[in-house]
Amino acid sequence: MQKGFGSAPKKKILKDTRYLKFFNDEKHAQDLLKNKKTQEAKNLYLKLLKSGYQSYEIFFNLGFIEISEKNHKEAIKYLTKAKSLSKENNLKLLFGMVNSYLSLRDIKEARLILDEAINNNPKSELLIFNYAKFEEDLFNFIRAIELYEKGIKLNTKNYKALSNLGGLYQKTNRYLDAIEVYKKAIKLQPQIAHLKISLLTCKSFACDWSEPKYIQDTLNKVDTLDQEICPFELLPLEDNPSNHLKRAKQFFERKYKRASQSISYTPKKKIRVGYFSADFRKHAVMYLIKGLFELHNKEQFDIYIYSINSKEDELTDELKKNVNVFRNISDLSDENAARIARQDTLDIAVDLMGYTKNMRLSIFSLRVAPIQISYLGYPGSTGADCIDYLIADKVIIPDKFKKFYSEKVIHMPNCYQCNDTNRKTSKKEIRKTQLGLPENAFVFACFNANNKITSNEFDIWMSLLKKIKNSVLWLYKSNNYSAINLKKESEKRGVESSRIIFADRVSNEDHLSRIKCADLFLDTFNYNAHTTASDALWSGVPIITKQGKSFSARVCSSLLTSLSLEELIVKDDVEYEEKAYSIATNSKYLKDLKYRLKQSRTKSSLFDTKEFTENLENIYIKLVRNL
Repeated sequence: MQKGFGSAPKKKILKDTRYLKFFNDEKHAQDLLKNKKTQEAKNLYLKLLKSGYQSYEIFFNLGFIEISEKNHKEAIKYLTKAKSLSKENNLKLLFGMVNSYLSLRDIKEARLILDEAINNNPKSELLIFNYAKFEEDLFNFIRAIELYEKGIKLNTKNYKALSNLGGLYQKTNRYLDAIEVYKKAIKLQPQIAHLKISLLTCKSFACDWSEPKYIQDTLNKVDTLDQEICPFELLPLEDNPSNHLKRAKQFFERKYKRASQSISYTPKKKIRVGYFSADFRKHAVMYLIKGLFELHNKEQFDIYIYSINSKEDELTDELKKNVNVFRNISDLSDENAARIARQDTLDIAVDLMGYTKNMRLSIFSLRVAPIQISYLGYPGSTGADCIDYLIADKVIIPDKFKKFYSEKVIHMPNCYQCNDTNRKTSKKEIRKTQLGLPENAFVFACFNANNKITSNEFDIWMSLLKKIKNSVLWLYKSNNYSAINLKKESEKRGVESSRIIFADRVSNEDHLSRIKCADLFLDTFNYNAHTTASDALWSGVPIITKQGKSFSARVCSSLLTSLSLEELIVKDDVEYEEKAYSIATNSKYLKDLKYRLKQSRTKSSLFDTKEFTENLENIYIKLVRNL
């Protein structure tokens, strides 16, 4: 078999006219490729191989042609042959093989190629960083961290690697490490906004409130940098719906906007509604919305579920029994997921995620239904032109605030939040002492994620503890760093850290039982309690909230309004502290509040899933009629 150019002596090339013809044909094929005449180039390469002529370039180029055509088995065959003809490690070739094996879900072979390449090139930072990204994309975070750390030792100035490493530290709750890494990346690239926002996010999760001026300066300047910033990360840091909308629009435009397909309405016997989420499992959203899927009127509606998470549990299994169609699209590309949803001829598609973790708004950007709605998971505007409607209520988005939302706002007649009438509470009799709480102390509580706590409300909480000597503050522990820092912050404010008591994660059933040990729930300001608020109210614990302007800062107000407990909604910090103090020091008033809450819980629409479902279905029917 003839060898390609570069494998034969020059004298041989000159003498062998047949070889010259092959060589010229190969050059012609390369020119065809440059001019994007891929099929012609492919045909010529195959003809050359059939004639007995071969070269590294032919196999290499054929491999990438097959990759472009998604023929990954053929691609691997050609690239493996190319690899055998070259002594050098061509990283493009290696990554082509790796990506093809990934596409075939052959992770083992992909790793073997990368391991061999690393062994041959132990100091190739490009190879190491790409291997790290490969493991990161497979959610193998521990291995990815090891590789990033190894690569950064070779090049301490690779800000992208530092940024990725910071993100992995963040995902694995190593917030102090993340903070240090982000600071290094910011020194290298001070103009990149998302590094600064990631730093602020990590600081908020760790309840690290040092450098308040830096935090405020960053928030003031971030919108002038014209860069994509995930708006969800900034919801706990400021109550400014105008800024939230501006960031959401910019984030969507830069990251998720796609060429949208027009979807026409096809009349059917039943209305088809598709719900999209990564949280159809033991998750706050699912605990709220579970009853909706059970009670949807199956004579009027066909319910389709599109899960974008491979993780499933008993709640997922229960859900499957209560809907018409369940599709797991977690492994599909946006295009394939959208195509499948379009084939289902949905009338309404409901995104339950917005910009929360594992979201796939890009599927909605391609458009999968004539009506597309944002609901529940994300407390704000998506700023996305592909989302037609946002479901809220008149407390959360009064008419004067509609200007802060890109979507058409749909007002539910009562509270926007769906709740499950049949929430399961553990039958365990949990006593205060079992939870580390003093038997006779007044228990202030806040079970919000710690990143929602700012120094503003914490100042008030500590003031209350100082005024009410026989009281403690019971908090959910998001991570060890936040627990340590919050205890330090209490000492700074003259309150013994022993009076801050932390609760670990337990099952939802056990939590609904233990939260009854709280006397009063203290809400956070910029980002209210949402599911944690309905948990507390369901269990008979009153909540005091300060009403803000943003969606995330008005949810508790909506919940309390639906229970006719508007007196627990305050307008400013002073009133918040005064109201909390008056409740904590007046046992008769607290008893009356708890009694009224107990009565409202059974009579209010808040925990009436059947009524909520009927109201939502009426909205769906009106929307479809107007198509």
